Order: sequence, then C-alpha cells, then structure tokens
Amino acid sequence: MRQLALLLGALVIALAGGSGRAQAQPSVTILFTGDLMLGRSLEEAARANNDPLFAFRRVAELLQSADLTVGNLECVLSELGAPARKRYPLRCAAALEALRWAGFDVLSLANNHAMDFGGEALLDMIARLNNAGIATVGAGANSHAARTPAVVLRNGVRIAFLGYVNVPQDGAPFFFRNDLTAATQTSAGVAWASADSQGVAMLQADVRAARALADVVIVLLHAGIEYARAPNEVQRLLAQAAIEAGAAAVIGAHPHVLQGVQRYKGGIIAYSLGNFVFDMTVDTSAALRLSVTANGVQGYEWLPVVISPLGQPRPAAPEQAARILAALERLSGQLNR
Repeated sequence: MRQLALLLGALVIALAGGSGRAQAQPSVTILFTGDLMLGRSLEEAARANNDPLFAFRRVAELLQSADLTVGNLECVLSELGAPARKRYPLRCAAALEALRWAGFDVLSLANNHAMDFGGEALLDMIARLNNAGIATVGAGANSHAARTPAVVLRNGVRIAFLGYVNVPQDGAPFFFRNDLTAATQTSAGVAWASADSQGVAMLQADVRAARALADVVIVLLHAGIEYARAPNEVQRLLAQAAIEAGAAAVIGAHPHVLQGVQRYKGGIIAYSLGNFVFDMTVDTSAALRLSVTANGVQGYEWLPVVISPLGQPRPAAPEQAARILAALERLSGQLNR
C-alpha cells in the first residue's frame, strides 16, 4: 500500500513498510534533476544577460531546499581538448559558478557526452568540480576511479553514489562508438555498464562494495532510448540488478523525457528524469526529491518544471504541474502492474 497526495505541483508518495522506529531515524532529503547541459543557448544567454547564474536563476530556491542536490552533467566543463567526431559534442566551459551557486553536491559524469573533448578535458572537468566542492561519479582517470563511489555524510546518514552509462551507439553520419569512451585500467573515460553477465556481475560487485561503506547506496544510470516513455531491457536489467545487490534507489537519465517509477524488491527505480537544463524541444520535466534514512528510501516527491526554449527551467504553474503529475502517475502505473 502507498499513500498519494496531489499538492499544488508536488506528488508526494510515502512508501509503506517502515516501522515507527525507522521513521524516527535521522533523514536526508535528496533532490535529483534530469540532464544538465549549460552550453549553447544557455551559455549565450548568460553572456548576453551578464548573468553567469542564468541557467538556474528561476529554480535556485528549489535546488537549495534539499540536504543534497544531485544531477547528471551532460556537457564538458573544460576548455581543453578537441571535439569528438560526432553530431553533438557538448561543452559548457563556463558553467562552474552556476553549478556551485545552484547547490549541486554530486554530479554524475557517466553519460555519452563526458568524453566529447577527450580524456584530458574529462580530467580537467573532474578536477575543477572537485576543487569547487562538487563530488563526481561515473568517470575518472581509469576504470577503478570511474567505478569508485562518492560517499557523502548528511544528518548522520552515510550515502554512497555510483554512476554508470550504457546507451546505443550514435547513428549516421558519424556512427560514433559510445562504448569506446569507457575507462580502462590505463586510460580515462566513463564507467560503462555492459548488459551481459560479466557487466552485471561487475555492477553488483560495485554496489556491494559501496554498501559496505555506507548506509544507503544510490546508483545513477544513464541508459535507454531517447524520447521513449518506457524503459528498455537494458535499463530494466541494470537497474533491477543494482537493487538486488543492495542499492536503495536507481535514478535514470538519457531518454530526455520522463519515465515512471517502479517499486522493486524494497527499492525504487526512477528510469528517467528527462531534462532539467537543456535547450531542446522538450519543454516539461520534473525533479525528484527522495526522503532517505539509514533504512533506505522512505518516500519521494515529484516537483514539475517547465523548460524555456533557451533551456532555462522554472517551477510549473498548477495546471501545468497537474498534467505532468498525471502523466507520471500513468507511466508509473504501467511499471507497477
């Protein structure tokens, strides 16, 4: 059983099964956003308005309201390197101040754009973010670093974050091999999660190792098909494997549109949070706020947003929010039959 409340743009869901003692434990609120791409139109708008904080100007209060704020940075925050031979190499070299001001604590770099300007730019981005107090997961100087969790202590609860990517290869005209951006034992790259038995075993081993370091493990998974409203088999396989290994939640990205939440073996899977800051045709989305104790996820809340053509998000008005939440309820219902 679960309890639902539709409250002026927020769908609040309390997960049943926790004891009274568990509810009295220290809790942490974690706000997750969809894809963050602060280059192109947003970079131009920030420059034109002489406002480096332009991207988050209308959602700062929302982002700063949680104990932890987590996102997927889908652009390269570095001036180094040359663009990869692909359709959309994405750079956001001037975005550091905005990300720090908005309150991001953890960013996943496990995506198909982290290596758009090569390994040197990736490592420069990681160093710049870490020096600014923002933890990164899902990429690194080698495969060990890419698969190492970021462990954060808040309100007495120790939370480990891991990041992984598995997306289709890019099509014509360049046929870019996303899987070749994976970190190796000796080269920088992303944490690629193969969907074969060996890849699943490695993912589960990482989750178990992180679980030994923390009260709660959360996996950030970049997978699926762009613009698909339902998860594909790769998303389901990897997300469910992570929960089975001990993760409390899996938070997804890549499809650019919202997908539903599945309750699975004591954990939750949000297959795609869509976009949050991105100059695409997708103009609606939602952030996801989890309530977490040492016993896992106690509840979650959707916070709908509307995204301008420039890519700048703002909280959705009540009527818009109601439509977004109704769509999420429908998508989630299909996953929990």
